[in-house]
Amino acid sequence: MPRPLLLIHGYSADGLDFSTLYWELAKRKIDVELLNVGNYISLNNEITIADISEGLERAISLSEKLKDAVEFDAIVHSTGMLVVRAWLAHQKIEPDQNTRLQRLKHLIGVAPATWGSPQAHKGRTWLGALVKGNRTPGPDFMNAGDLVLDGLELGGKFTWDLAHIDLLGAAPYFGTGDETPYVTVFIGNTPYSGIASVANDPGTDGTVRWSGCGLNTRKITLDLTETPTDPQGHPRGRVTFSAWASDSRLNVPILAVDGRNHGTLISDPDPGMVDRIATFLNVGGIDQYNSWLNEAQTWSAPAREKMLKSGAHLFELWKTNELDGWQQFVVHTRDAHGDPVTDYMIQIFEQDSRTKEWQRAEEMSVDVHAYKADPSYRCLHVQLPKGITTEPRPMQIRFQASTGTDVVAYQGYGSDNKEMEMRADTDPVIIDITAALEDKDMSLFHPFTTTLVEVVLNRKPYPFDQVGKIFSFLPPFPPHASNNGS
Repeated sequence: MPRPLLLIHGYSADGLDFSTLYWELAKRKIDVELLNVGNYISLNNEITIADISEGLERAISLSEKLKDAVEFDAIVHSTGMLVVRAWLAHQKIEPDQNTRLQRLKHLIGVAPATWGSPQAHKGRTWLGALVKGNRTPGPDFMNAGDLVLDGLELGGKFTWDLAHIDLLGAAPYFGTGDETPYVTVFIGNTPYSGIASVANDPGTDGTVRWSGCGLNTRKITLDLTETPTDPQGHPRGRVTFSAWASDSRLNVPILAVDGRNHGTLISDPDPGMVDRIATFLNVGGIDQYNSWLNEAQTWSAPAREKMLKSGAHLFELWKTNELDGWQQFVVHTRDAHGDPVTDYMIQIFEQDSRTKEWQRAEEMSVDVHAYKADPSYRCLHVQLPKGITTEPRPMQIRFQASTGTDVVAYQGYGSDNKEMEMRADTDPVIIDITAALEDKDMSLFHPFTTTLVEVVLNRKPYPFDQVGKIFSFLPPFPPHASNNGS
């Protein structure tokens, strides 16, 4: 039986942006009676993405077309992906009890802001309000949607927490069975042109990063505490890697679309993309999904190849035309109490195959963004030179941190398990991740994906081996006059 189809737009847009795609879908024999175009407020400084997701639930529950629909599908553009993911992840309900997951059968991301956007932190400026702000007279006049933009900021807490629910949880929200949605992601392979090109960053469609669109994600935990333990209190290794897609977790890579950017992907949709959207809506079962994905990846391959070569001379960051792609690392550093560590540096070193000396991986260009509200969260955008993802090499991570005071200091243990003081002027803690990589897939780097990195430290009164300034006992008081017989 045909299912209703929801179309959900992005930040500062509205449902009318789907007009062209709407009629292109109708040409593919999708009944317009099944099409439900959403429209929500994003340019309001008090509204959050979670608010919008619950507004979505209210609209579904009161819609004559949707309230009784046992199943439906969704196409989302840009921020619409975060709206739907937040809707699915409400109250952190386990998948086998989550009726929202069971109702949504297919989720199609079109240039989705799965991990936010490099433009989000710019939108809170006055200039951002002029360009994107609400111009309708009233209480929201010139609002730029501060809290929505906070949720969209690179390396932000919102996307970090959300991923731990739906992408990294023990039970997958996007699995290989029919109990959870099948998901696919399309992304344009070109940035903006003309005056809008001032917003372009390397490795983006003009608004979102290619490496921040797909749902293929894993997490690395670097536990530098004296006795590494997991959240349940069980002992664990100093370096742990979660798995990529597996027998139970759906493989959701990006599918590149030639000649399209963030906006034209829906305003001028590629016919091949629309054809594959239409066929994807009929996918049922993991075998059909894998078959559909194999064909779609073959169709997408030429457009993806252009993402590695075109326009490299335009950006200082792109030092070479020979690339494997881009990757995001979202880093969060905390102490063993769970409190944020905001002053730190993380570096990747590799061993020279000839001299066996350790050196910084200089061939990678790295752009770092610290989350404004809490710089213990950071996003590293990495340019991957040709061959780095396929040629195994010994790797180290070197880490430094500082509390900014001499009465409390961070303490870290590296691969040698020796205690190290961590201050601004000390040597870094060194973690050799070579063995951990060998246990997994031999590479730290996977193009067009996002990897989470959590670093955990001890925070202790300083100096570590004696009573410090932060707390001490006073010497005995001298005899009081009333007790000396005078």
